[in-house]
Amino acid sequence: MRILGIHSGHNSTAFLMEDGAVTAGLSQEKVDGIKNSAAFPIGAIESILAQVDLAPDDIDEIAMAGVQTFPSRCYDYLFHDDLNDGASRSGVVGLARRLERSALGSMAPGIFRALRRSRQKSLLTEGRIELQRHLTALHLNLAPRSHVDHHICHARAAFHGLGSETPALIFTADGSGDGVSATVTRVDEDGVWTCLGATLETESLGGLYSATTRFLGMRPLEHEYKVMGLAPYAKHYAEAVYERIFRPVIDLDPDNPFKFKTSVASRQFYDYLIHTASGERFDNIAAAVQRVLEERVIAWIRHAVKKTGIRHVYFGGGLFMNVKLNMLIQELDCLDAAYFLPSCGDESIALGAAYVAASKHGAVQPLADLYLGRPYDDSEIEQFLKSHASTAQYKIERLTNMTDRVADLLAEGSIVARFSGRNEWGARSLGNRAILAHPGYMESFFTINDQIKSRDFWMPFAPTILDRAAPRYLEDWSMKRTPAPHMITAFCATPEGRRDLCAAIHRGDNTLRPQVLTPHANPEYYALIAAFETRTGIGAVLNTSLNLHGNPLAASPAQAMETLDGSGLRYLAIGSFLVSKV
Repeated sequence: MRILGIHSGHNSTAFLMEDGAVTAGLSQEKVDGIKNSAAFPIGAIESILAQVDLAPDDIDEIAMAGVQTFPSRCYDYLFHDDLNDGASRSGVVGLARRLERSALGSMAPGIFRALRRSRQKSLLTEGRIELQRHLTALHLNLAPRSHVDHHICHARAAFHGLGSETPALIFTADGSGDGVSATVTRVDEDGVWTCLGATLETESLGGLYSATTRFLGMRPLEHEYKVMGLAPYAKHYAEAVYERIFRPVIDLDPDNPFKFKTSVASRQFYDYLIHTASGERFDNIAAAVQRVLEERVIAWIRHAVKKTGIRHVYFGGGLFMNVKLNMLIQELDCLDAAYFLPSCGDESIALGAAYVAASKHGAVQPLADLYLGRPYDDSEIEQFLKSHASTAQYKIERLTNMTDRVADLLAEGSIVARFSGRNEWGARSLGNRAILAHPGYMESFFTINDQIKSRDFWMPFAPTILDRAAPRYLEDWSMKRTPAPHMITAFCATPEGRRDLCAAIHRGDNTLRPQVLTPHANPEYYALIAAFETRTGIGAVLNTSLNLHGNPLAASPAQAMETLDGSGLRYLAIGSFLVSKV
């Protein structure tokens, strides 16, 4: 049984599931080179089918993530440099939004609610037509098709993708999807799913965080991680900002604490910040919104665990991309185990939709790993390099000892890009499309930041740590309680970690967001870090994604070479070839 899960929208993605097992997954951004691309994932679907040598007729069922399907133009505003309504939305829509925020909106709110309902109905009709057109172009229009609720997709992706242990609680939270922003679900021993609470999109904690991201001049649905990274640098007087601006706005619903309740509707929170937070320090605002996120989610989890007695918990949805929040969750004494779906934003809901469809036909299998993209063999890479790498600019060597050569370069302090095997699905580099460096040299941090990534000064990089070295570098490390193979949670660094991994930790609070690597997860990458450890005594490397700032993770040799050409990188280890700038 072959099922194609499709998400059309922000960070559109496709997954292929065969007989209950995930065999391929790819986001459209890695095809068209547009970060978080909202284009229908035509290129991703075509790449997946080619990768596994299938024709459209071989697909037995299509599972669409989301009951509501909007046209891709609804997401255009996310890709404008100016995110103000008047610049990023149509003139009519922008005018309507401004009027709604005016005195007229206060006097006649029903008029604007009716306008929103009418516009949404029109957009959903347009979205259905657009979806049918795309599926027809792909010759997939004859396959049976189902639509799965957005937050059910988040929940199923986390639960089935990470092991399906019951009884369990599943928490999902994001900005919004199919009219909902958060859910709590109980799964009993007999596999019965019961929704305990669903928070409407108008009461969205994720929406509050994204509105704050926008207020700080950053891009919503993309730069929330920057707000999180900035928060630890705030001083104690961020407390006043929290108490005055954020604490009164959202809490658990007293009538049903499985849900959230706000005093300011999500769509109005940006305007609320303009009136209440203008003139406040940006680091204080970041710290305050991070605190309200942490305190409300922790209270939410504690309530659900107390009421149900269930201590095994799964997490999905974009809110749980916040690794500092996840660190606090995994430390809760009321939990026996916490499982965070890697890359759990909307790029994961196509996975959840596929799991829902596949589970109707038999047992499903958890994710074996996230290396789900297209591999390139040495003959393809050699042909590409001959066509695109001038010998006047590059020295190209074919090596039989790539592991030792790269380990030597890293030990010497050089920075090396690695392109090997199948590319990672999702938002994190897991070693196959990576820029690697010595984690114990602060020069690594400054060189990558200044000459390659051009990132904000306060943002940290992350390490890949060998599993056997994790107890040396991570406080309270437990592989059984919280495995950390995907850079989706954080830990406090031990004194040895602060020394050996100084270039790969957060300088504001000495935390780190690790990929803890086991030998079976990626044998070649493990061997490389082990060789580096032999040379330096450090069982880890600095690992950041192989891309330029603002671009998606490289998936093809062409994208890898664009990163080499457009930055201060000197070395690219691609397949069996080492490309060096002359």
